[in-house]
Amino acid sequence: MVTVTNYKVHEKEDGDTYIRLQLSGGINMVKSKVSGLFYATARRASIACTLSEEGAKAMIGTVLDGEIEKVESEPYDFTLDTGETVELTHRWVFAP
Repeated sequence: MVTVTNYKVHEKEDGDTYIRLQLSGGINMVKSKVSGLFYATARRASIACTLSEEGAKAMIGTVLDGEIEKVESEPYDFTLDTGETVELTHRWVFAP
């Protein structure tokens, strides 16, 4: 099960806009490679939708059947909240 936690309006290169629902899965415990200590994190993903902004706002809090899965991808750089940049080779996607 995943929960709709928010939405974002995105602008395409041609100026049109679309909405992505932000999803969050359950809490996972992950062991730090640096300190060896565990910390809690949640898997997050987003999906495009055809809802209006009002409809997307009304979806916040809705629980959906499915899960957020790890999928291998081409390497890319990702900046952490701390400002540190790391290279990732996966992304998180919603699977109904």
